[in-house]
Amino acid sequence: MMQFYVTNAELREAAGTFKVYFSLRVEQIVEKAEHACEGKFKLPYTMAAEVWIDHGIQPDWLYNPTEDLEYTWILNRHWHLRDLGIAYLLTGDERYVEAYKRHISSWIEQNPKPTSLTYEQMVYFQRPGPWRLLEVGLRVQSWVWGYMLMSHSALLDDDFEKRWRDSLVEQATFLSRYLGETSINHATMHMQGLFMVGTFLADHVEAPYWRQLAQERLTLCLHDQIRADGIQNELTPHYHTASLDMFGTPFLLAKQTGRPFPNSYLEKLKSMVAFSVATIRPDGKAVALSDSDSGEDVRAKIGFIGAICENEAICLQGEISEELLWLLGREKFAYWLERMGSKEKGIPSTIAFPDSGYYVMQDAQQYVFFDAAPLGGAHGHADALHVEWMHRGRLIFGDSGRYTYQEGEWRRYFKGTSSHNTITVDDQDQKPYVSTQQWGEPEATVAVHRWVSCESYDFIDASHQGYARLSDPVVHRRWLLMGKELPFLLIVDGLDGVGMHDMQQLFHLSDSARVTVCNRRGDEVIEAEISYEEERGKTSSCRMYWAGSACVSASLTTKEGWRSDQYGTKQAIPVLAYRQSFTQRAFITTLCLPDGEANESEAWQLEFLKVNEVDGHVEIQMLLTQSGECQVAITVGEQAVTIKANEK
Repeated sequence: MMQFYVTNAELREAAGTFKVYFSLRVEQIVEKAEHACEGKFKLPYTMAAEVWIDHGIQPDWLYNPTEDLEYTWILNRHWHLRDLGIAYLLTGDERYVEAYKRHISSWIEQNPKPTSLTYEQMVYFQRPGPWRLLEVGLRVQSWVWGYMLMSHSALLDDDFEKRWRDSLVEQATFLSRYLGETSINHATMHMQGLFMVGTFLADHVEAPYWRQLAQERLTLCLHDQIRADGIQNELTPHYHTASLDMFGTPFLLAKQTGRPFPNSYLEKLKSMVAFSVATIRPDGKAVALSDSDSGEDVRAKIGFIGAICENEAICLQGEISEELLWLLGREKFAYWLERMGSKEKGIPSTIAFPDSGYYVMQDAQQYVFFDAAPLGGAHGHADALHVEWMHRGRLIFGDSGRYTYQEGEWRRYFKGTSSHNTITVDDQDQKPYVSTQQWGEPEATVAVHRWVSCESYDFIDASHQGYARLSDPVVHRRWLLMGKELPFLLIVDGLDGVGMHDMQQLFHLSDSARVTVCNRRGDEVIEAEISYEEERGKTSSCRMYWAGSACVSASLTTKEGWRSDQYGTKQAIPVLAYRQSFTQRAFITTLCLPDGEANESEAWQLEFLKVNEVDGHVEIQMLLTQSGECQVAITVGEQAVTIKANEK
């Protein structure tokens, strides 16, 4: 007896619905299946993600045309087998079944289970080869999905099914004997695969043990990985949202087959949704913080959790996707589609995740993501006090992404402090870089000193100790003030230390930004203008102003930087770099004033921006005016923030 989310008959019904609602995807899936029949693969999350690589009709599962270990690992996850299965349902072409059989048979022949490695070598999360535990956990799911989508084909003969089943059992046994560390997402995927095999091969003598072990360890993973504010402990948006699927699919499979997880598992799963929602920018892309991409599938994952939990409020924050169709079948897909079709999403609001250290400030016009979080482990970047800002659908400055896991200068660049919107001291990273998945000591510990969110503004005050390791130590403290009734962003960077240092404040702009560095306004303020091509409803330009104390040789320049929205691809972007020297103590104040569309009312103008330092205490003062009649005075100090508006 084989058990799955839905039956083969229900999957065939879903294929008809898929053609209607996801017609553009039909061509894409068939294209992938056609290439797979020829042994050609285009593998996401690799350094060959944009190229069809030929592995042969009988694919060579160890061939790697790159220097990136990720290529071999992802190839051996066999994600393409699900595409072959869907393409078969859509077309009835038996060549796809033949390719499925050929690929599995050739993999079994080429990749016998390793027997000479120690337990520690088996469970090491960076171990090369197709028998790394992570690949086993994901591969068995691909095999089962492909089979369920094709199981009505007469080509799946008894001889093949025996070899296929024997290998599934061998891989499930492997997963049950070598247990990875439950504090990282790898262990979740190991047990995700084991639970699927234990459920699917329900009549196997070991199946009850596999299911019990997997459910217990998935519950342990959820407990160990999800923090009090609902964020996965690697503190990486990409892996957090991926964890919705890792924990959610076993929950659904257990529910569908009458072996449900405890209610505490469900509640913890639902607690993860808020952060995934918060990472969605106004343009629909995700914040690419740490080892993340700017993916656009976050709402689909949220909608999936809402549907399997039967929670309409969660569903409303996401979207009904093709994944739900295959997991729930045609009828439930139609039910949720109808329920969500007439609902409107609300205006996002500010939300804080203080246990993890992420703060998302937002209203109808602005979106600010502020990073006051710990490093988060191997996937973390040296990015303490980094900030990402959008105004009216325009990315003004954002994260650079991850680009690659391959050791080398690009990995070091994208993980380094200089590829983030924060401060570098003496051109050093906040934390010593060791290798692609390892940082040195000490960690750049972060502390939040003040957090205020009210009707007229959001304000955060935080610091980190990353540069306290220098022979002449320095502490970096950042205040960030986001205006709401009057949209602006004010950033105050304080550096307090010993000796003389060079500092650099960086802003990684969008690729479409055009930058003009203007002359100084008097002796105190430097100005730059960022402009864009006109787009309806979007910000047309942004003016930035810099004022500081203890300035020595202050300069503002633009230089080339890089952004990667997707693993394996990158594009050049302009970076604004403010640089100065200081001795012991310095404060740099940066004001960002966005403009609306060119035909809108007169923009706010800066009358003055001052940094006052008296008896070791700092206060920032600025005055903005509009049309010569309205004015707003803003003061930010160590104790309070005041915003006063009046008519002249």
